[in-house]
Amino acid sequence: MLAFLLATAFLPAQDNFDFGDGIFDDGTNFPLLTGEPPDRALAGEEQETETSQTPETPQAAEPKEKKKFRVKNRMIELSIANTSVGFSNNFIAVSDLVKDPVYLSKNITDLAQEPGLIWKDPVVINLDNFFDGFNIQFGAAIKPLSISFNWKDMWGFGLDIAHVDISGNLSLSGNLITVSEAEEDKFGVGGAIFVDTGIPVFFHYGDFKIKIRPAVYVPLIYTEPKVTYSYAENGNGIRYEINYDMRVYSLVSMEGTDGGLDGIVHGLADNAQDIPRNNMGWDFGLSVEYPWLENLDIGVDMVNIPVPGAAARLYHYMHLNGEVFVDTGELNVEDLIDGTTDLDGLKGTAYDYPDNFEPEYKFDAGGKKIYRPFSMVFYANYRPFVSPFFTLIPSFGFSVNHLYPQVAAIEGGLSARFDTANMFITTLGIHYNDRRWKNSVDFILNLRAFEFDVGISFQSQDFVRSWQGAGVGVNLGLKFGW
Repeated sequence: MLAFLLATAFLPAQDNFDFGDGIFDDGTNFPLLTGEPPDRALAGEEQETETSQTPETPQAAEPKEKKKFRVKNRMIELSIANTSVGFSNNFIAVSDLVKDPVYLSKNITDLAQEPGLIWKDPVVINLDNFFDGFNIQFGAAIKPLSISFNWKDMWGFGLDIAHVDISGNLSLSGNLITVSEAEEDKFGVGGAIFVDTGIPVFFHYGDFKIKIRPAVYVPLIYTEPKVTYSYAENGNGIRYEINYDMRVYSLVSMEGTDGGLDGIVHGLADNAQDIPRNNMGWDFGLSVEYPWLENLDIGVDMVNIPVPGAAARLYHYMHLNGEVFVDTGELNVEDLIDGTTDLDGLKGTAYDYPDNFEPEYKFDAGGKKIYRPFSMVFYANYRPFVSPFFTLIPSFGFSVNHLYPQVAAIEGGLSARFDTANMFITTLGIHYNDRRWKNSVDFILNLRAFEFDVGISFQSQDFVRSWQGAGVGVNLGLKFGW
């Protein structure tokens, strides 16, 4: 018993494991217990006695390498008010509206007296960016509360409560804008609001670091882009056609609410007891990381893996359905010029459009199965100097998201992280994620008892426009614990 206590008392302490979202700690905080067994004579060999040994000149003991200071990760952590918002487009950028930064820096005194001088006169906008296809995107993530427990970086678990993800996009087809030939070119509006509660867990299996996050989620609003544009020659003319079948699904019926928030909130309160049985879905996240080399970790991060037979469902929806077309083959140009054409009589043959755009409110007895956007990204943590002070993080993968006209897309990019004693951490990144380019810089101030995270990104669906101020994102976060 005494030997056991002495052995355990002198085992080295483990540094804490980073129990954050996404990518694991680089693995340098796990000490390797090594040692050489003492030299012993083999059977049949004579051991040298003290009198037979040749005296050696005493040598000074080598100084021990001083351990570098690093702030330990928190064992218990409370994360509050973690929020990120972002907006982007591929048409208008700040550089189109505001004068050159060099001019602004040289005329800062005049600008203070007359702020209107900041704007360009005249404003010049390149319409080619619009004719290539117009895209607007908005996103927000609100994480009001998360609690986690980390036992010496070996295992841990947590609880994420009422995390909210909001995303929306509007896309106009370039073929539609330029009236070019196309067949069912898809565009429209996509958007969703999800609320989830998750239980992140991490542990080690051999050399692998594994993180799993099972979660339950409820969609509040969900709609997919369901508008198509077609252009085709049909003998004597050309037929231009737009078909739309837009369904905005909601947790409660929006009929009679006029889109008002009060009516929706009351509807949620009245149906709260039925949500777990009728609307809730299940999915999970999985991350696996392996220390391939001393200075290189490789891993994969999968988000929102659907559980078969456990998709969320929405039953109420607002429906807009119709067709707009013009068929020039049914028009007589001479009669149009003379003014003798009865345009009303041609409705339904030469052209057509709905008489009204009033939505219908319906109930789907089977329910609409709704899955959250899925992504799978491979990454590496490469430390050129072994030390965690500087890490390069390349990533590459794909995503599947039905909120966009193009369901599948490539994901990836490159980040550079500078880590000073796990206290001051700066990350620079250029990534293509969620259908847009993001050029970001993030700062972390970690004093163990308190952590403050802040970041900003410039973003756009077009790479060049992402550097010109066509979109911006901001994220903030606070963490407490010990």
